[in-house]
Formats: sequence, C-alpha cells, structure tokens
Amino acid sequence: MSSSTRSAPPDLASSGSSTPPRLAAVPLISHQYRTVCVWILDKRALLEARVRAGLSKAAEDSFFDIIRADTSRLVRLRHPGVVHVIQALDENKNAMAMVTEPSFEEWEMGLLEVKHGLLQIAESLDFLHNNACLIHRGISLEAVLINLSGAWKLGGFGFAISADKSSTDPSTVQPFHYSEYDVEDSLLPLQPSLNYTAPELIRTKAPSFGRFPDIFSFACLAYHLIAKKSLFDCHNNVKMYMNKLTYLSSEAFSSIPPELVTDLKRMLSPNEALRPSALDFTDKGLKQETIACQNILCSPVVQLLYFIRSMSMIAVKTVLPPLCAEVRNMVMQPMILPMVLKIADSQDKVDFETSTLPALVPVLSTAAGETLLLLVKHAELVVNKASQEHLVSHVLPMLVRAYDDTDVRMQEEVLKKTVSLATKLDPQLVKQLILPRVHGLALKTTVAAVRVNALLCFGDMIMVLDKPAILEILQTIQRCTAVDHSAPTLMCTLGVANSILKKELSQHSLSSLIPLSASLLGTLPKHDDPMT
Repeated sequence: MSSSTRSAPPDLASSGSSTPPRLAAVPLISHQYRTVCVWILDKRALLEARVRAGLSKAAEDSFFDIIRADTSRLVRLRHPGVVHVIQALDENKNAMAMVTEPSFEEWEMGLLEVKHGLLQIAESLDFLHNNACLIHRGISLEAVLINLSGAWKLGGFGFAISADKSSTDPSTVQPFHYSEYDVEDSLLPLQPSLNYTAPELIRTKAPSFGRFPDIFSFACLAYHLIAKKSLFDCHNNVKMYMNKLTYLSSEAFSSIPPELVTDLKRMLSPNEALRPSALDFTDKGLKQETIACQNILCSPVVQLLYFIRSMSMIAVKTVLPPLCAEVRNMVMQPMILPMVLKIADSQDKVDFETSTLPALVPVLSTAAGETLLLLVKHAELVVNKASQEHLVSHVLPMLVRAYDDTDVRMQEEVLKKTVSLATKLDPQLVKQLILPRVHGLALKTTVAAVRVNALLCFGDMIMVLDKPAILEILQTIQRCTAVDHSAPTLMCTLGVANSILKKELSQHSLSSLIPLSASLLGTLPKHDDPMT
C-alpha cells in the first residue's frame, strides 16, 4: 500500500491496525490554503492485500461504502470543528481521492493542550447532536486530526447515522458484531474500534440510544489522551471488553486529574441515561483551565505564566502570533521572550524569518540588561536562521552592545558566540567591529574567565582571519602573558599559537609568522608543572 509522511484519515485506517489501507498525501497549492492534502487510496493494491488475507469481495465493497459515506458527510458538514474538504471524493476503478485541509494525527502535547483540544471536540459533538442531528459512532483517537494552526478537527464519519432515525426506528440501527476471542486487526475495518465503542452498540438488540454512544466514546478518548493509554485495551475481544467495563476500578483513574474523574465515570456508565452531555463535562472539568488558551494575552500574569510553562511545542502555530505581538511589552517580556525563543528553535529558516524575526527585530535593537543577556545566550539560534542582511542590520549591532557592556556575564557570553557570527559575516566587518572589541576585553579585563574566553575566541577565529589580523592577535597575546602568568592564560596562548601554525602549514607561508610565534613562546615563563 502507498503510505505518506502524513497520517491517513481515520475512515481509511483501521483503529490500531498495523497494516490498514493507507492514503498517500500529496501537498498542493490552493487559494484558501498554502498547502492541502490529497488523500489517495489505491484500489488495486487493496485488492491484492484482500486476496492475500482471504477476505471476501463483499467485505471490500462494504469498506468502500464506509469511505463513500464518510466523505459524503464531511462535504455536507460545515463547521470549524469538522475536517474541511476542499474537493469531494473522486473515484474510478483504480483509486479513490479526496482533497482536505492539511492535518495530522500524531502530535506530542501536554495536559493543558489536551484539555483545550477536548473542549474543541466537545463543541463539535454538540454541533453534531443538536444541529446536524448526527450520531458519530466512531469517536476514537484516529478520528481526531489537528490542522496546521493547532485546531482539533473531527473526521471519520463512516459509521455515523441520523439521530432522528435512531430514535424513531431503532430496528434500523444494527449493532456491531465483535469476536469473543482475541483477533488481529482487520485489513478492512468494517466497524469502529472496540476500545472506544459504547456497550449498547454491541448488544444483540440495540435500543434507542440517541447521542449516548458518542459520550461514552468521548470519555474513552479523553482517558486515552490524558492517561497516555487505552482504558479498554481488549484486543477486539468483546468478553474482555465487557469484563473490564463491569469491574472498572478506581485505580484505573489514578493517572487522571481528580477534578475530571467523577464526570468521566458518569460518561462511561453502562446506563446511557446517566451520561452527561459533552458540554456538561467540559463546563465542569475543562473550560475553566483552558481559558488561558482561548484568551492567552487577556489573562492575568499568573494564568499566562502557567500556560507558557505547561504548553509543549505542539501549539506553536496557535500561540506564536499573540506571543510575538506582545514581545515588546516590558511587563510580559521576561516570560514571553523565552517562550518565543523556544518556539523559534523548532522553526525552519523560512518560518523564522516570516513569523518570528519581525517581532524580534525591535527587541534586538533596544535590548539591555537581562533581556540582552538572554538574547546573547540564544544568539546562535538567530545567527543560524537569519539572513545575511538581518545579521548585519540587527544581530551584529546587538552583539556589539554586548561587547561594550560592563556586565562580566554579558562579556563571557558574547565571546562564546563570536565565532558562530564571525564565520557568517564579511571579514572586513569582523575586523572593523568584532576583533577590536575582543582585543579590548582580552587586555583590559581583570576577570580571568573573560580573558580566557577572549583567547579561546582568538584561537577559534584564526582560520578565517588574514595575516595582518593574526599578527595583531599575537601582539595582544604577548601583552596578556606579560602581565598574566596563570595556567589558564598560558594554556590558551599555546592553543592560539598551535592554531596559527596549523593554518600557516596548510598555506605554506611561514616566513613572517613563525619567528613571531617562536618569540612569543620564548617569552612564556617556565614552570615545573608540566601542564603549563
């Protein structure tokens, strides 16, 4: 089967199946989206797999019917919480294809983001039950997708039915049939995952159930996302499933936040009438804690700080714009700037230059004190992602201010970042703006750590400097060792001399530098300690 770096939509992949039918996602350009996903199912490959598995042609046809039902409902449902179809299902004898907004299934996320996402799914379920009059019947981990902006979307409508139909004529709603012993996942998933299915859907005679099966499945989904494991891991064995449901213990909820346990247990009740609505659950257990996500920059500082510390990299597309908008806020800056820099570390150069750097430019130009120190510590991040123009216009002036700062911590940090910047700049700029300041720190400081870092900086820069610049470094080193005979300074001096000899040997031009290097080494004081 063809596969993709993007996960297949749940309606075309068996829940938990190791070898389900897969769709190949092809990025395209559209008017509404910069990229889209084209999901393609190869019928010929599926036929070959079905024959090898010994499955019937009727099973294959039923599977295609599930796909058609799913895509048909997705096209008709217009809601922010439902996967957006850009082009409806196109089918011929060899393949099926559908175009949707870009979306993913597998993201790492923290508890706060899970709660925020569950709130979105609950709102989508409320829309299905009360407006679209649909019962989803396939809510599972695979039915939830997340788009590029971090919004949670509901898909997998292949098993959905009309709520009105299930209430007025229960006989038309057939129960699902699961095995009473452990079985492997099917190549053709013709029923929802048993790990998420409500018990009334697997009884011999299905009663009138309305929205209640979705509430049960939603609780299983919430449990899985919060506890990081399935509540009913039953290997498609209905007896094991019913046994776990009957003897569900409090210990099973030990990894669930206490404020959610009571309502989750109600949602999992075998008695459908006891289950609350999805919004009842979120109103009590989720909505208050996710307000920081929805109104991040309108929240009190304490809430915002909690949000920043709790979120993982999954929500960067959602939170980065408002964070960047407030990065110049002097009150919020100590909390916001570290988060922006953390997010920037995960971006590629294009994303960084288009979304993050414009917000950082004013800060780079005016930063001082602790803010400047923070930026210098993360200077390599900016240096590696910014263009040459931005390096010269914004990063270099910031580091020049750091060289001239009297804070010893600042001096040490900027010296450590010098080489990464110098290798990306024009040599003339390095000679004019950077080297004189490194010379000044090496000669004027009274702090050993600053002098050592300056000498280490010289040694690392030798390979990118010309002969006059190297001669100036040798002269500075001579002046340093004339007044500082400490072991760290002498060892760094030997390191610089070694770097010079390596460069000159590689260039076969020793005549002018070796005498000066030898003179320098001859002036070093002799110590009994072999390390010096």
